[in-house]
Amino acid sequence: MTDLPALAAALRACVGPGIGVGVTDPRGMSAPLFAEEAEATRKMVEKRHREFAAGRAAARAAMAELSLPPVAIPMGADRAPIWPEGLCGSISHCAGAAVAVVAPLDRAATLGIDIEDDTPLDADLWPDILTPQEVDWLMCQPEPTRGRHAKAIFSAKEAVYKAQYPLTGRVLGFDAVFLTPNSTEFQAEFLLDPPAVSKMITVHALRTETLIASFAFLSRSMACCIASNESPPLSSCYSCPPAD
Repeated sequence: MTDLPALAAALRACVGPGIGVGVTDPRGMSAPLFAEEAEATRKMVEKRHREFAAGRAAARAAMAELSLPPVAIPMGADRAPIWPEGLCGSISHCAGAAVAVVAPLDRAATLGIDIEDDTPLDADLWPDILTPQEVDWLMCQPEPTRGRHAKAIFSAKEAVYKAQYPLTGRVLGFDAVFLTPNSTEFQAEFLLDPPAVSKMITVHALRTETLIASFAFLSRSMACCIASNESPPLSSCYSCPPAD
């Protein structure tokens, strides 16, 4: 059973001040939706409907932390959330939790969040998800831990891709980013010329008893690299306290 309050507290410690966090349970009855949101759910199966509704409820909970009123967050033609003017955000869900982060655009240019069950990633998927350098690193880890390390890399890449997409509109393959793991974070380097956004950004990772969560943050100065194709110094990346 996922401890949702503990997950929310850990995420708040990770994302830092000025960013709202919402966590909900997708396994119960579907949360109410605005009409603009409900339109997108007409053909969804029940499980997908619950996940979608829980994600929107988490997003409104994150907005409430910023003292913002509840509003609709429709789904765009590309299936991405359409955030209210002046806000950016990201939503993710897994079997036991739906999470969202929201920030004003004067706090962040874009955010990316991902949550996964902390189970090993099937080794058959490693060649599709990991770069050769990441595989080399993985094979240096204790054999029983490799699948969970691979899942953490997958989650971190998902957070990076979600963060860059609102700025670039680019759908990237898993080979577009190389991750260098540290104890509680990854350094994500874009292997593109020019890079999708800042050449390198920090992805913060945390684990609970049953889940892996990853969070990517791009400041406005980092987002300006899209126009200039210049990378800011690594010290300009937002750094958050390590999660327990």
